[in-house]
Amino acid sequence: MKKIFKRIFIILINLIIIILLTELICYLSCIFSLNEKYEGFFARIKKYEYNLNYYRDFEDTYENIKTNRLRKPVGLNYKNKPILLMGCSFAYGYKLNENENLGYRLSQLLKRPVYNRAFEWWWGLHTMLYQSRREDFYKEVPEPEYVVYVFIIDHINRISTSIVNPVIYLPHVRYVYKKGKLEREKYPWRYNLYMFRAYTILRAHSLIDHFNNKILNEYFIETKQEFDKHWKNYKFIILLYDETEWNDIVMNKIDVDGLRKNGFIVIYTKDLIGRYLNQPEDTIKGDFHPSSYAWSLIAPKLADKIKELE
Repeated sequence: MKKIFKRIFIILINLIIIILLTELICYLSCIFSLNEKYEGFFARIKKYEYNLNYYRDFEDTYENIKTNRLRKPVGLNYKNKPILLMGCSFAYGYKLNENENLGYRLSQLLKRPVYNRAFEWWWGLHTMLYQSRREDFYKEVPEPEYVVYVFIIDHINRISTSIVNPVIYLPHVRYVYKKGKLEREKYPWRYNLYMFRAYTILRAHSLIDHFNNKILNEYFIETKQEFDKHWKNYKFIILLYDETEWNDIVMNKIDVDGLRKNGFIVIYTKDLIGRYLNQPEDTIKGDFHPSSYAWSLIAPKLADKIKELE
């Protein structure tokens, strides 16, 4: 009996050592995978201190972003019904001045107010659905004539994991598909461990070529169902931001017919401007986000499409 307990004890000790070493290796791999050339070993460890209790609730972060970080509505002097813009940093206009982003340009071209409820920090389909289920959202955004959601393929990653970045903490909200409906996921404690953070990021990226169309469409459908409870006369446009031929391959896997059957208007940027958005002038210098020039190409063509819907 003593020999059995001794063996079990040795196995448990070895298992703990393996787990700790795996966690240490994953932690070091994560912090040194960041492109920060001039920071040494100890500087990085100090900057990205290991901490199990790192994650906070999304609600507090959302309230702070809503109050202090979202773009203010533009074109409030116009009397027409507004446009609601949703998505991530692309729709938000990351690093762009107020008069350079998509929302401002559409406001000027269509003579309508624009409410931009997109943001950076890995926002996307999940934050659109999250806002649509909040009653205060409808007190802050009047009934629009058009909802425009700017879709990029990385939004597929963002609905596949509860982790934004294994090192840099950004609060996240995620939904899981249960019994025919998307339900808010409780944040799993295991994601405090770097080994699980790294794993879930790698898994999400591996799924981008094999994503579930039904779940992807469900985000749009359930968001529209929430909107329909409050708004009766609006059109929902999905703008697929086409950057490269590879993007196009992934985009073509989206169930566009299914979305259109559910009342969505799907538009490809490539169809608007006649090419992929893959030229150096299409992105901010030293960054992958759309430049002012890219939106100057897209906005007038999109505005013309919207006018055809009127």
